[in-house]
Amino acid sequence: MKVLRKELVGGEGLIYLATRVSRKAGGPKDIAEELKDISRVKRLLTGIVKTGHFSVLEHSLIRLWVNADWNKVTKTFFHHKYVEATQSDPILISMNPRAAIEILDDEKAKPLALEAVKELPIISNILGIRSEKEPNLNVQMTKVSESPLVYFFIGSPHEDPRHGFYAFWTEMSRVASHQFVRHRRLSFTQRSGRYTKPNGFILPYVKEDALKIMEEHANISYLIYNKLLKMNIRKEDARYILPAALKTALFVSGRQSDWYHFLELRTDIHAQEEIRKFAQVVARVMGWSGEMK
Repeated sequence: MKVLRKELVGGEGLIYLATRVSRKAGGPKDIAEELKDISRVKRLLTGIVKTGHFSVLEHSLIRLWVNADWNKVTKTFFHHKYVEATQSDPILISMNPRAAIEILDDEKAKPLALEAVKELPIISNILGIRSEKEPNLNVQMTKVSESPLVYFFIGSPHEDPRHGFYAFWTEMSRVASHQFVRHRRLSFTQRSGRYTKPNGFILPYVKEDALKIMEEHANISYLIYNKLLKMNIRKEDARYILPAALKTALFVSGRQSDWYHFLELRTDIHAQEEIRKFAQVVARVMGWSGEMK
């Protein structure tokens, strides 16, 4: 397989930011400031790769246009998840960095996987692979909604939506996030309760007297949480007392086709209102042409 052209969507800056969402409270703009320190970026990515926490490496995409026999392509990548290919001239293959690294163990697919990994020079260096590229630490973001709070990072559509790629950051309740992560074809990094303290609650749209009861319960749980911390209970254990209304943050990315599937389900009138409002924001940003039910 001869690689004719390559394109990186995202990069090591985006992967770093997505990773830090799990351990840092606040918004993505605060995390983006850390990208000015390349040594810090390298330390974090080294830790990720060396310990095998590859899930955050899913937050980018590499497209490769190759001159190859279609039957050979399908046989080579048939057993590899998260690799998509389009029968065209030239053939288009796309994969995320995690998939590329895992494919390095397959001798038949390794040459193409190497070409993909080399698009990420910091990660390549950690793996002992030589790359002529410069790290892409540039991260652009746009706040596209205040309520729900949503930031838009990457929109790289493609005529074959399996090769398109989009990335967002949002805040929602743990109730909504539990629904969200069921869309397993998307990639998620979520704020961790082991390393961050509670940062408020998000409650449903209910009548005022019911809302008041919910607010009282949430506030009491927060007081108990702090009391447990003073008893030297670890945050990861004290959080058991907190309600599902706890506010969390997520960095979410994925292929255009997988976002479409999410939108088909979550813009439906029967979807819970909180996640439906988020889906409506995403639909607007993506210019999704599906029926808004």
